[in-house]
Amino acid sequence: MQFETDNAFTEWDGDGTAVVDLDTGVDAGHPDFDYLEPWTGEKVIYSAKWNGVWTETRNSDTSSGHGTHVGGTIAGNGDASAGRRAGVAKGGQMVALGTGDGASIFAAEQGLEWTFEHSIPSQNPYHIRVVSNSWGTDGDYDPNGAIATITDRLTFENGVAVIFAASNSGGSGGGGECGGDLRTNVYANTPSAISVAALTHDGTQVTSFSSRGCMNQQHTWPDVGAPGRDIWATAPRGTAIDASTRTQGDLYYMAISGTSMATPHVGGMAGVILDIAPSLGVADYHREDHDEGDSLVGGEGTAAYGQFEDWDTANYSRVHELELILELTARYEGMANACEDGNDEDSCNDIPEECYRSATGECHDWRIGHGLTDVDAAMALARTLQLMRDQDGDGFVDHPEYTVWDAWAIYESMMVEASIPVNTDRVSHSWKGDWNHFNNGATGAVYYTEDSHYVWIPNGTTQMEARFVPTEFDLDTAQGGALQLEIDLGEDGSNDAQGACTRVSDAWICDLDVESSPWNSWAHFEVTGQAFTFLRILNHPEFFESRIPYTVDVTLTLDLSEPVDISIEQRPDFYSDLDPAAPSDAYDSEYDGMLTFTRPVYDQQAVAALIQPKEVVTDDADGGFFSALGDLFSDYFGAASFFFLFVLLSALGIGYLVRSSRIDGPKMLVSTSVDAELIED
Repeated sequence: MQFETDNAFTEWDGDGTAVVDLDTGVDAGHPDFDYLEPWTGEKVIYSAKWNGVWTETRNSDTSSGHGTHVGGTIAGNGDASAGRRAGVAKGGQMVALGTGDGASIFAAEQGLEWTFEHSIPSQNPYHIRVVSNSWGTDGDYDPNGAIATITDRLTFENGVAVIFAASNSGGSGGGGECGGDLRTNVYANTPSAISVAALTHDGTQVTSFSSRGCMNQQHTWPDVGAPGRDIWATAPRGTAIDASTRTQGDLYYMAISGTSMATPHVGGMAGVILDIAPSLGVADYHREDHDEGDSLVGGEGTAAYGQFEDWDTANYSRVHELELILELTARYEGMANACEDGNDEDSCNDIPEECYRSATGECHDWRIGHGLTDVDAAMALARTLQLMRDQDGDGFVDHPEYTVWDAWAIYESMMVEASIPVNTDRVSHSWKGDWNHFNNGATGAVYYTEDSHYVWIPNGTTQMEARFVPTEFDLDTAQGGALQLEIDLGEDGSNDAQGACTRVSDAWICDLDVESSPWNSWAHFEVTGQAFTFLRILNHPEFFESRIPYTVDVTLTLDLSEPVDISIEQRPDFYSDLDPAAPSDAYDSEYDGMLTFTRPVYDQQAVAALIQPKEVVTDDADGGFFSALGDLFSDYFGAASFFFLFVLLSALGIGYLVRSSRIDGPKMLVSTSVDAELIED
């Protein structure tokens, strides 16, 4: 079992791997981005704008707002919502490159070149492994294009996953799309790139605006799909997008739609996956799907667009192993001919009962690619491959001969549900946030961030201790405030913390007796108060309001006279969990094993036991270095077994568990000198 130093279960959240948000930049003054100085922040570690040279700036998204929203989906920490609207890689790091303004991208090539130079293996201290691109223009793949060339170099030389939006031009997949009116993004059609279609908010249908590929040319089809309708993420200030969404009633988050919003979901997933499977790189053993002469759908002589006779042997048709993993594990069942209303061009009835299958052997079509990305399965497959390649766990690849296909044969053994006994009578949950107080000047309107958070109260809970530490005073910004923590056990509308909290130094300690009535229900936490600031506008011209960071640590003590099993069904709009904590002074060893956690886990020991030595076939007479090294480790395989169980927490689902709001009207797309535009509906 893997635990952190505070006894909590270890979770994979992307911490240690950076994703490049190549867009209009990011307003890193937003509470969810934790920007300090270049290369020092916990979240956004670098922010820069291209103006002929790269210029570091806290706010690299001054006119559009598009990149700020995309960045929040990738890796925002959710501080302005007490974690409720965190991004997919909520623990990961991010680089924000401002390569455009308004609806235009004008420095795409420079942004990709910057990413290449800062991700060179052995010269990559910040572990930049992903670049997310929510921009482009429609058209067919050109292997000699500047963007295609640098995309290939990023993938093949640096092992960086390059992700592109499929575009927002709708279509049907037939007719005009195969006769010169191709709707998918030319850059997404690059084989080494991962092309992302936009699905509805719940991931069950393709959106009306998501571009369909030409049904008679597979390399124009999206690779996978992700939610792209009404996606809540970080809102900028003083920009075009902010002006159009302010009526939604939240000054820190907004909901918009587009393949631009689907793409960063996959970008965040990629960051988490490459963090726990860093050996992933180019799949020399697998090629992008392509119709040459004949097409899979239309049959003999119907293949459309670019024809490449050397497709199966050339370098440019290879893909990243991450793409292969996402395609193999995507969910397609029930999604064939599943289309959102609003696209009159697409009758959405032309996928046969026996689906079209790609070179992966899985279902694939021109609307949704291989289907909805599956975070849990993709993580398990990637981690299985990492364990096969690094069997002694020292961080070095000892067995490069293993491929995704080898891991595919056994990876499902990693995903199980287990009951985990823990020797303690206490459990805990912690979170952090930024409480913000916005006074709207002459109108007298006052706005506070919603800092709601929830903690599960299991059977047998007798005591709750909540430690609330707000940073109420800040000399640099001349800020002061007074905050309180409200606790509603059982969500009955009462403040059960009233009179139960004591100030100790800079912390409030709330000690509550818990009766049986709120057992097996959620306790609701909220932060309230008042604050003022005089100088913040000098450092944060957009986010200038009072802003008080805080932490909350909740510990629950349980009566173990009867066995207690903790199994939490997540709320649909939130992520919360419980972890083992140090036992109370009253704990006795006779209670050992009386408390268990039942949950999905990644069982790495089970997978390690299934790994078989792989014979390496080589034309070299002496076998080469890696062959000899592989033989050595194969002979002593047993010594490399792992004896631990890694708990799978559901934190990755945060990026998908976002509330529905309104349906946005179409936004204007403007072509630019580099043939790139923002892809937002």
